Amino acid sequence: MPTTVVSSQEWDPLPVVSAPLVQELGKWAVKEHDKKAKDNLKFKQVVSGEEMDNQQLGMKYHFVIDALDGNGKGRKYEAVLAEQVWLDRRILISFNPAS
Repeated sequence: MPTTVVSSQEWDPLPVVSAPLVQELGKWAVKEHDKKAKDNLKFKQVVSGEEMDNQQLGMKYHFVIDALDGNGKGRKYEAVLAEQVWLDRRILISFNPAS
């Protein structure tokens, strides 16, 4: 008989959005996105975010990021990423214009 596992994990607001680690992860997300999309985005700052401790992925983050597009126009983007400290690995899950 099939079973469904429902996760009770929820996003928690980041306590300090201006923390160096948060800003570093946001900058990494923009660079990682740009490697594939070639959008020529320039990171400005993470303006808001949430975190979740995920057993399989490690710390998972959802950020709203201010960046400049290839034309120098400021835009907001949403990024979801995971950091697996024990493997020294970061994974960009999604990166899209904020709605």
